[in-house]
Amino acid sequence: MTLPLLNTAPKYELTVPSTKQVVRFRPFLVKEQKVLLLAYETQDKKQVIHAILDTVAACVVDDINVYSLTTFDIDYMFTQIRGKSVGEKVELVINCEECEAPNDIDVDLEQINIEVEESTKVIQLTDEVSVKLKYPNYSTLLGNDKFFTSESTSEIMMEVIMACIDSIMTEEENIKIKDEPREEIEKFVESMSSTQFAMIAEFVQTLPAMEHTIDFNCISCGAANNRVLKGLDDFF
Repeated sequence: MTLPLLNTAPKYELTVPSTKQVVRFRPFLVKEQKVLLLAYETQDKKQVIHAILDTVAACVVDDINVYSLTTFDIDYMFTQIRGKSVGEKVELVINCEECEAPNDIDVDLEQINIEVEESTKVIQLTDEVSVKLKYPNYSTLLGNDKFFTSESTSEIMMEVIMACIDSIMTEEENIKIKDEPREEIEKFVESMSSTQFAMIAEFVQTLPAMEHTIDFNCISCGAANNRVLKGLDDFF
């Protein structure tokens, strides 16, 4: 006898931040939760990202390629799926900025929003050369071990910048970065002046991210605290 399956029908909708596409999803099931828990237990960030991507792909029932979505799309979608699966409230422990006493703070995941402007930006580096930038995705990051092994902030910044370059445009051609060898991309970035590099770095430093502001008075010293949570790691 075939046993019935539970909770397989979509129940909720969300809007993908970068595309504004409305997609239907269901809460994650025990089988997906098990994979997530095992990934978090390893403390291996690559395994965690793979588990999150697989969970989003399994729970969103509409046609969508999770590997082509931006990192903040996936972070937001996973947060909304997680909220409908195990509860919209997340309890965080945040230390007071004055006395460093731990405070238990509840965060409502349904209140989290992401402000997204245009998904590409063209920066003029010289009179003849400009670059078209894009928001990075986890597929690119997973293919580069330096994102997970490097302890150098400057090296990671360099890798993110290269991941954000979509194409290099001259008066004669539009060169897609995905078709070029890594060595050539590195040479191009390293040939920039400090001013040119800073223009692209600003794009990276202001990438959209899940963000939520928390105001609370410390239970120990009473000091007023204002804390901004940003990115998936701050919420879980």
